[in-house]
Amino acid sequence: MKDKKTTSKTLFDDSMNGLAGETVNQTVNELADQESLSVSDFIRQVNQTVKNRFGRGVWLHGEIQEMKTPNHVYFTLVDQDGDKKAVLSASIWQTVYASMRVTLANSGLQLADGLKVRVFGEPDLYPGNGRFSIKISKIDPRFTLGDLIAQREEIVRQLKLKGLYDANRKVETSLVPLRVGIVTSIGSAAHADVLKTFKDSQIGFTIFVHDARVQGEDAIKSVVAALENLDARKDLDVLMLVRGGGSKNDLMAFDSAQIATAIANCRLPVLTGIGHEIDLSVADEVAHQSHKTPTACATAVIEQVREFVDATEEAWAGVATFAMRELEASSSQLTERANRISSKVLDALAGASKRLAMTAQRIKHRPAEILRLEKSSLDALADRLRLLDPVNTMARGWSITRNALGGVVQDATKLKAGDKLVTTFANGSATSTVQEISTKGKPNGKK
Repeated sequence: MKDKKTTSKTLFDDSMNGLAGETVNQTVNELADQESLSVSDFIRQVNQTVKNRFGRGVWLHGEIQEMKTPNHVYFTLVDQDGDKKAVLSASIWQTVYASMRVTLANSGLQLADGLKVRVFGEPDLYPGNGRFSIKISKIDPRFTLGDLIAQREEIVRQLKLKGLYDANRKVETSLVPLRVGIVTSIGSAAHADVLKTFKDSQIGFTIFVHDARVQGEDAIKSVVAALENLDARKDLDVLMLVRGGGSKNDLMAFDSAQIATAIANCRLPVLTGIGHEIDLSVADEVAHQSHKTPTACATAVIEQVREFVDATEEAWAGVATFAMRELEASSSQLTERANRISSKVLDALAGASKRLAMTAQRIKHRPAEILRLEKSSLDALADRLRLLDPVNTMARGWSITRNALGGVVQDATKLKAGDKLVTTFANGSATSTVQEISTKGKPNGKK
């Protein structure tokens, strides 16, 4: 639509004079002759031009940011090239998104911030707000999966270059890991399943649970902090990082270099149980052990303790068997020795009994013989005593002389003249006085 020409005089015209004024008037007249469009006409023509260029739509790829899903889905599609950034508003109608979610779910995906996508849509400049956007009608999950795989492979390559890829697998495990630290979202199904599995084992585990966000923007920071806090404790034997199943982008945090590095730097062995059986994250790859589910992760710890208990019981059974064999052998030897001792004792007792009987027999006859021998000895002594009896001696002509004191005079030299002596004979006694003493025929003195 053409605007009407104007010839009204303006203050601008009044300020012009001379050649300059003529030039300005000429320019104004030329602009007035050019056609102008209303905003609606312009938007309509732009949309038509875009449609003529791109037909029914165009394939674009970029990263989802600022996603909102009240009913319809709205987000910004971003292309980052160094410091340069290009953005485009995007929208998906609710009915389209319903079928798109099924397509994504079949590949284990769902739309979320940070996800790189390849989408097909119709560019459109909306008259109501003048905003240029793309109305998305299709999505290519293969592009997203390929990008995720590429990112993951690059992270794994960097971890290997830094020597972190297998660092935690080199950590020595505890022989009996009864003190377990668990990183998970408290109150989640994974949390409940793990605690139930440990409780049902009826083994005296000590469990420490550190709450962490396991998906979303804060997941990486939260999980890293939880791992570092539990690993710093001195009262733990093993760490577990567990999370239930979800879409691939729900589990994207566990493909991050930050969580993988935190696991690699742990001094304690880290066991993972993330997602479902088909899921394998970078965290699983760098962990000491990875298991298909949180329950399987807990079961692995339980089995390790049970294996130790079984091995210990088997060892004790071996010790008991060996001890029984030794006791039986010792008992057999003792029995054999006891039998030999018993036989020797019985033989000794038999011999002693025989000797005792012989001795008793000798004792029985010995007193009479002894009495006879002793009587004979006594008779001989009696005869000898009778021969020595002074009475018998004096009867043969001997006498005994005593001094006044009654002492027997045996030495003549002990006498002196005038001593009174009493001489005893067999049939009487006589008193005498010493008048002269002689020794060996020599006189010793007279009174």
